[in-house]
Amino acid sequence: MQKIINFQKSNDGRRLQKIPLDAGFTCPNRDGKKGLGGCYFCSGKSFSPFYCDSRNSISKQLDKGIDFFSKKYNCNGFLAYFQSFSCTYASTEKLEELYLEALSHEKVEGLVIATRPDCLSEAVISLLKKINCMGLLRIELGIESCDDFVLAKANRCHTTKDSLTAVKLLKDNGIEVSGHLVVGLPYEDLQVFFRTAEMISYTGLSFIKLHHLQIVKGAIYAKQFKENKSLFNLLYPDAYVKVLSEFFSYLRPDIIVERLINRVPIKLLLAPRWQGVDEQAIRRSLLAYMREKGLFQGCKL
Repeated sequence: MQKIINFQKSNDGRRLQKIPLDAGFTCPNRDGKKGLGGCYFCSGKSFSPFYCDSRNSISKQLDKGIDFFSKKYNCNGFLAYFQSFSCTYASTEKLEELYLEALSHEKVEGLVIATRPDCLSEAVISLLKKINCMGLLRIELGIESCDDFVLAKANRCHTTKDSLTAVKLLKDNGIEVSGHLVVGLPYEDLQVFFRTAEMISYTGLSFIKLHHLQIVKGAIYAKQFKENKSLFNLLYPDAYVKVLSEFFSYLRPDIIVERLINRVPIKLLLAPRWQGVDEQAIRRSLLAYMREKGLFQGCKL
């Protein structure tokens, strides 16, 4: 029977839980190399658990994170998740020190490293190939959109070509890649967004993570939202499910879907507020809707 969506399953019957870390990285669109202010949708504080603090060592953050998540989810397999900002944006000496510290933790089985398409120099790729031989490694690549106008308006300071080149570079070097997209960015034509699924289907991407645009305190979009709400076409659950169903219809069937929404602390979330609708509820609604419409992942390719 055709699988409607290729959702991620646990590895070998075990849950491999990511432990988010803050290693004190920044981004080239924050420090002035390419721009200032960062991505307009980004507020780093909204994405980090309580224990993430770059003043603490990687080992200490891992200890606290593993203690927290093992109790919350009853899991015993862990991945060190370098999550905050661009986690390949430093000297290779510093990167190697941080990555090896994480891998040396007795309960860590591999690394997930979040970064941008334009932060993958030859030296960084060489280091990642070395790390890849030491345990599970996945690069989480911030693609966000495949519309260059939308990217520019969000202050991403990279292009679609950068994203596609980065995926190919990583795959050519045997490194697993997960692409990250934000759904519903200002100026985004949904028809272009649907074509994004088809475009990335032929890059060699193995995983994908999505979430709808959220307006969070501290982000540039929060200021713009207060000044001009009409700029934002925010998605609520029913509309989001319909957008996702079309997107997945154009996505290669073997690409594994890691996530559909992002969790932002309610005290930091300005809009849209979904009144308790969570990831599992969206999955159920999406599967039911696609089943009703006779759709499945990749059916329109």
